[in-house]
Amino acid sequence: MIPPAVSDVQQLAPFEHKGYIVGAGAPPEELVLAEIWRMLRRRRVLVAVCALACTLLAGLYILVKGPRYEAAARIEVSPAGTNSMGLDELSSRVLGPADPTIQLQSAVTILQSNTIALGVMKQLRMAERKDFAGRWVQPAGSKPEMSPQARDHLLARFQKALKVEIVPKTDIITVQFRAKDPELAADVVNATVSSYTERNFRSSYDAATQVSSWLSKQMDDLKVKANQSQEKLAELQKQRGLIGGDETDNIVTEKLRGIDEQLTYSEADRIVKEARYRIAASGNPELIASMVPEPTLQVLRSQQAELRVEYARLNTKFGAGYPKLAELANEITHVEGAINAELKNLGNRYRNEYLAAADAEKMLRTKFEEQKQKAYDLNQGAAQYAILRHEVEATQELYQTLQLKLRQAGIVAGLASANIAVVEPGQVPSEPVDPRPVLDLFVGLGAGLGLGLLSALGLEALDTTMRTAEEAESIIALPALAAIPQIGAREFGSDWKRLTPTDRTAQLRLIALNQPRSQAAESYRSLRTSLLLCADGRPPKVIAITSSLPAEGKTLTAVNCATVLAQQGASVLLVDADFRQPSLHQAFGIPQDPGLSEVLTGSRTEREAAVRAVAIPKLTMLPSGAPPEYPAELLASAKMMELIDGWRSNYDHIVIDTPPVSIFTDAVVLGSHADAVLLVARASNTTRPVLRHARDVLQRANVNLAGVVLNGVDPRRQNGYYRACGSSAETRLPS
Repeated sequence: MIPPAVSDVQQLAPFEHKGYIVGAGAPPEELVLAEIWRMLRRRRVLVAVCALACTLLAGLYILVKGPRYEAAARIEVSPAGTNSMGLDELSSRVLGPADPTIQLQSAVTILQSNTIALGVMKQLRMAERKDFAGRWVQPAGSKPEMSPQARDHLLARFQKALKVEIVPKTDIITVQFRAKDPELAADVVNATVSSYTERNFRSSYDAATQVSSWLSKQMDDLKVKANQSQEKLAELQKQRGLIGGDETDNIVTEKLRGIDEQLTYSEADRIVKEARYRIAASGNPELIASMVPEPTLQVLRSQQAELRVEYARLNTKFGAGYPKLAELANEITHVEGAINAELKNLGNRYRNEYLAAADAEKMLRTKFEEQKQKAYDLNQGAAQYAILRHEVEATQELYQTLQLKLRQAGIVAGLASANIAVVEPGQVPSEPVDPRPVLDLFVGLGAGLGLGLLSALGLEALDTTMRTAEEAESIIALPALAAIPQIGAREFGSDWKRLTPTDRTAQLRLIALNQPRSQAAESYRSLRTSLLLCADGRPPKVIAITSSLPAEGKTLTAVNCATVLAQQGASVLLVDADFRQPSLHQAFGIPQDPGLSEVLTGSRTEREAAVRAVAIPKLTMLPSGAPPEYPAELLASAKMMELIDGWRSNYDHIVIDTPPVSIFTDAVVLGSHADAVLLVARASNTTRPVLRHARDVLQRANVNLAGVVLNGVDPRRQNGYYRACGSSAETRLPS
């Protein structure tokens, strides 16, 4: 054996550190980026296919989907009471809530309601338009009633095309609609705005009209009562001959006047409270809010409006299956229950107030009658006159007050529509907003690239095979002694085509001998150097070579490892101890027997079975021989141990090819008597769990596992490795 020169050892030493090959000196970030780049190159076809598919889908979308036009209109919703002309108290009741945010959200909810949508579709006869209704189109001139299924589908299509949103930090609402026909888009937004304005006016006017109707009825009763009081006063004056009366003449009259004033106030209070009670009994929240504003009811109605707006927004954005919608529906139901409870409480409270006012009026009337009797006793004629006169005056005063409120209610109902102004009506759009070919194609390309990248990352995560020596090192925590590239026709150039299949197999197996300048031969010489330096100046003599599973290249590694060791000038014995599937004799074209099995059984001597290689004088081969009945027992015999001890004295190196360790125990038996064991794996074929299992089996048997040899590596993935441990250092060794 010719040991390597000292200069070679000094040059190679920097490349080995704690079982890891270094030398490129690249920082971890660059290694990660390089690995990602290599992964993308490996999966470039997948990424390209995904990008192309998504781009084609985007193109198909552009071709299939017709142009969509979008028209927009803007309206300004002024805060309630801005046009009240000083009628603040009544206008705040009729015009709605004073919070601008609540008012704007209520307007958005109404604009998106099905009532507005149905009215617009009916007005524009959209159900009869094929470009809008699609397969749910209704025959022209058909009855206005549609089936519930057709109505729901058309409403869903309308709401999907409609978009209503508040311009931030303003009182302006934008209404947008998309349609295939640009004129239809403009007509829909204008009709929607018009329907909302009309609906807002009608709702406010109806509320005010309901209040006016009740006031008118009360005024009619007061008018009749005033006429009757006036007639009684005239009759009393006529009977008693009174032209006038002075109520300040005595205390009885003054007290009677005071009681009369209290009775009048109590009667008016009873009328007002009776009105509240009647309104509360009707159960109309809007009417109650307009006549008798209650803070709690207004807050609950505001919460109800906000929840309905949020529900409509999420339903439009995410669809009916969105989990948040169920939560909002429960909250809406809870708020509506609170509103109903509040209405019930208001009804009970107003009823109690009405009953209390009636009782107070009754008590005052009783007291009044008592005082009146006293006044009669004092001055029956003057007292009657005073009573009737005050009754007439009180009735007239109450009538005038109610008449003023009635006129104000009519004025405010007209002002209710003045807080909505059309800022910008919908115009017929000139260009479609969808599809946008350039943007859609770029979006499709970007989505395809993203999908391709995610698919590549997913496949990489699912792929447990190894591709590089660095991966093998990190998996089993042992040094990668060599990375053998995939051997193929490129190693032989133009001579490859002239070879027969049998010659090609032989040439591939003896790559270190037949193509000494190839990259694979350089890798085997790198393996030789790693073996010679892996034991602190004591190169291993007996080297066992095994693999996890079959077809991972252990025999190829054994043949070429023995070849490069012999080429260095050392005497090498190559032993085929794989009785399960022997192939060493095929690589060199020699007979299979006699061989190792015959030597172990004693039927032949080692000299008779060994064969010396003609092309490599320092290489001696011992084929497997005939397959024995019990291979493991034969390899574990004392005769085998005796042979190994004898080989140590006669040869510089003994390379033993053993069966796969994950299947048979032969490699464990021989590895325990070897100085070093090489574990062979195949790139893109051997999985991480299998390699770890093989390592654990060998280490549990106290085998000196020198490292791993990775076969079939793609040179494009391992260039940095070759620069670190390949020809740059190995070619300096004598060969």
